[in-house]
Amino acid sequence: MSIDKELREELRRAADSMHCPPEMVGRVRQSYQHYVNEKRGRSPMKKRLLAGIAAVAILIPSAVFASSYLADDIFGSSATIKQHGGTQEDYQEIEGVLQAAKGKLTEDEFKTYMELSKQLMQLKLKITDENGVRHEEELTQEEQQQWEQLAAELAPYFEKINR
Repeated sequence: MSIDKELREELRRAADSMHCPPEMVGRVRQSYQHYVNEKRGRSPMKKRLLAGIAAVAILIPSAVFASSYLADDIFGSSATIKQHGGTQEDYQEIEGVLQAAKGKLTEDEFKTYMELSKQLMQLKLKITDENGVRHEEELTQEEQQQWEQLAAELAPYFEKINR
């Protein structure tokens, strides 16, 4: 017989010959109940914490995808670009430029940049046909001046974005 088995057997015999007083049995039982109740109380908290972390891990990325595109503020939707000969890739490229601008410009600069870009895009959409070809001759003299003024006002913003 191995030493482990011999020791186990000897301890079992010694335990069988012992007699515990009744108050000791009560204290052990009470201590065990306290331990079990404490363990039960902690478990739901851990589960709630894990459920909360899982919910955040799922909701944050979905909120990012569900947020509106900055290009929608200018065009209304990607369908507007498609009506004027653009593609979804063009729309995504414009969105990328706007996201870069948002990251590099201050809040006030970005607000001004968006307003100027919206005005310029409205003029571009006005002169662009369904094949994506621009017909600048369709602009009135006043609109051409507005075009040049908008381009001049946007130039410093483009320099700051492209750095």
